[in-house]
Amino acid sequence: MPGEGYRILLGCRRRSEALRACRLTFDQIAGVFALDHQVSPLRLYRYAHGRTAGDVVAAYNDLDPAGTATLRAARFYDYEAWPQAGRRPGAGAIAIFARIYQTTARRLVTDEIYAFYGVRDRDLIDQTDHCHLDAHYRREVSASAIPGTKGTKALPPLVPVPTLCADLLRAVGAEEADVKRRELLFELALLLGGTPALGLLRHLTPPERERLAAAARHQHPIDAATIDVLERLTARLWAMDEASGPQQVLPIAEAKRALVDDILKRGSLAQSLRERLLRVYWSLSHLTGWCHYDLMDYTNAGRRYREGLAAGYELGDPALLAHLHGLMADMAIYQDKWTMSIDHAFAAEGWAKNSGNGLQQAATFSIVARVLSNTRRDGEGLRMLDRAVRLADGSRNGAELRHLFWLEPDRIARHAVFCLIKAGQFDRAIAEAEQKLAKMGSDSSLVKSILRLECATALVKKQEIPAAVEMIDKAAQTVVAHSSARLVHSVRQARAQLHPWEGNRHVRDLDERLRLLSIPV
Repeated sequence: MPGEGYRILLGCRRRSEALRACRLTFDQIAGVFALDHQVSPLRLYRYAHGRTAGDVVAAYNDLDPAGTATLRAARFYDYEAWPQAGRRPGAGAIAIFARIYQTTARRLVTDEIYAFYGVRDRDLIDQTDHCHLDAHYRREVSASAIPGTKGTKALPPLVPVPTLCADLLRAVGAEEADVKRRELLFELALLLGGTPALGLLRHLTPPERERLAAAARHQHPIDAATIDVLERLTARLWAMDEASGPQQVLPIAEAKRALVDDILKRGSLAQSLRERLLRVYWSLSHLTGWCHYDLMDYTNAGRRYREGLAAGYELGDPALLAHLHGLMADMAIYQDKWTMSIDHAFAAEGWAKNSGNGLQQAATFSIVARVLSNTRRDGEGLRMLDRAVRLADGSRNGAELRHLFWLEPDRIARHAVFCLIKAGQFDRAIAEAEQKLAKMGSDSSLVKSILRLECATALVKKQEIPAAVEMIDKAAQTVVAHSSARLVHSVRQARAQLHPWEGNRHVRDLDERLRLLSIPV
């Protein structure tokens, strides 16, 4: 390393150590260093960590998921010099550097560099977040949006404040180079809730964006192609929720739901198009209701579900009615409102049978099984669940419903853990949970975490405290990347079961890790 560069690094290392002693995060330290050093974000973060290029290269090669990385110092210096010189790093490389520097990938690229990446690369950069690795990082805790509700972040105002508009303008400038397309993208992002909507809109072609904007401006009648766009965007919102939770998805989904509601109220639609658009409205009511529920905003969740039921009645579709009654039963179970859960469960069961759709019956019967297991101890819940699994396994070749995209036999069968715990069969519950967890992939983070917490309950009943602590700890790590307030609450409930063992070393260590995740115990 040249002498001058090494002296700069040593000076930054001393300052970083002093700032870390004041509990500043590496993001904050990099921001301080940016005032004195006009270099790329990659170099700023290396200075913040006080690392040499050789240190970073070695860490990079160790972290490469394929185990085949051969990054050399010369290429690394090229990455740090871009775009003034050198070479642009790939999005995969940026994601690895984000882990090394304990930050988000987006902080490691300037707007100028970001504009060079394609759609999939931008998605990867936007989604990569390793801030939780920083010991001084504190996860934000959501504030209540409505008095009397819990854990819900307030939705942005319909007319964004100037600072939000400024942030959106900057983000749109990085997203789109063409001035005309930039203006259209800004208009659509503003319509759909602000900056988070850019990740959704970048998957549309320019003609599709024009079509969506024309629909919002009431410029021409809605056609089938416009509804295709709305359906695809809704499917992407579900994927976003599955990956990272409701916090970012909800404002977009609420804004999109308001747009569809406005189009429906205009009238003058052909009956076939109105029915398709009404199904989009139902799906968005379903999605927003689910997001509110996941944020423990039960009042607004119930409101959206009831509005979805009204759309289902207008469509005359028993499957849609069964599904929302099932979700309302599930929400009542979580709130310990068992009488309400029974009412919705039996309504859902009746509509599911009327639908004649095996997949919908499987989804509904799994909820009914949970209700039966809580109210009866005769094994009827487990028998109902077995029936649901068989239906899910045998209905894949039949007519499928869009809202059941997630449904697989294993996802239905995992409810057996809940039913077995209610029946007092803790050994079977533990064995069932371990079997299901071993088969689940990384794309089911929330479901896996809930299952781990149920397993922890069974382990506590068996007084296997170290194993229960391990399950709770693994489940809690999901809150870093997933914004489910319901998950945080479930972690706290599982930890509360360990109260008699508070002096245990494993429990004390768990409490410390939960505090680092901003989960109160």
